[in-house]
Amino acid sequence: MIIQQIENFEKTLPQFIYATDELGYLKKIPKAYAIKKKYIQPNNEYDLRWLVYDVDRETASFDWYDRNCPAPNIIATNPKNGHAHLFYGLETPVWQQYEDSKAYRFACAVDVAMTKALEADPGYSKLIAKNPLRDDEWLVQTFQPYSYDLNWIADYVDLEPYKDRRKNLPEIGLGRNCTLFERLRHWAYRAIRQNWIDYDFWHYTVECQARKYNDFAEPLPDCEIRATAKSVAKWTWEHMSPESFRRWGENRRNRSIAVRREKSLELKKIIIELAKQNPHATQRELSKMAGVSVKTVNKLLRS
Repeated sequence: MIIQQIENFEKTLPQFIYATDELGYLKKIPKAYAIKKKYIQPNNEYDLRWLVYDVDRETASFDWYDRNCPAPNIIATNPKNGHAHLFYGLETPVWQQYEDSKAYRFACAVDVAMTKALEADPGYSKLIAKNPLRDDEWLVQTFQPYSYDLNWIADYVDLEPYKDRRKNLPEIGLGRNCTLFERLRHWAYRAIRQNWIDYDFWHYTVECQARKYNDFAEPLPDCEIRATAKSVAKWTWEHMSPESFRRWGENRRNRSIAVRREKSLELKKIIIELAKQNPHATQRELSKMAGVSVKTVNKLLRS
C-alpha cells in the first residue's frame, strides 16, 4: 500500500525529540511542539528510519537523477538558495544498538556511498533536518511514494570498497558513527575485564572514552556520543562482566554436556545396530565398522 510520505514522516517521528527554529540551539521537546519548528530530528537514538542528505547546491532538488541515485521520498528545499535535504524512508528501520551491529554497519556503508554519489555534505551529522512539515518555510516535494528497502538503495551505489568489516568506513555521514561504535566496543571488550564498582561508574567511563574517540574532522554531536556509549556500556555489562562471564561459562558447559550426551546416544544406537547385523563380530571389529576406538565401543555397550 502506498503511504503518503509526508504523513509517514510525521507518524514515525519520536515522541520527544530535538527541534529548533535557530541552528546552534537545540532542545528536546514533545512531538506536538517539535513539528512546528523549522528544523527537526527525523530519527531517534534507537532506530534509523530516514536516511537524510544535506546537498548544498542550487540544483540539489533535481540533480539526484543525473547522478544515477534513487528518487528521494521527500525533498525540503530552501527557496532562497536551492540547498536541500533529501529524505529516504526505510520500510524496515535499522536498529542502532549493539545487538544488530552487522545490519548497522551495512546501513552506514550504504549511507557513505550515497553521500559520495550525491556529493552531499560529508560533515552533516544527520541529527536534525529541515522540517518537511513546514511547507510555509521550505519548498517541499515528494517523489518516490514507497518506502525503501535498504537493499534497494544499495543497488544504486558501489559498496565494494566497504565490504571488509575489519576496515573503518570513511569518516563521512554515518561512517563516523560506525567508526566510533567499532572503536569503542573493542576498547570496552578489554576494559570490562577490570573489576568495576557498579554499572553507573562503568557507563560513565565508557562515555568518557567515547568522547576521546570523537576526534573526527567534523565531530559528532554530544547526544550521539551519549547514545553510542550507552549502547556499548549496557551490552558489555550484561554480557561480559565477571558475573556475565560466569553465567556464560555455565551455559556453554551445559550446552556442551547436552551435545556430547546426544552424540553418545546416537553412536550407541549405531553400534547396537551393527552388533545385531553382525552377531559374531568382536568389539574390535565393531569399532572398525563404526570408526571409533575399542574402548568407546566397550563403554557404550556397558552403559
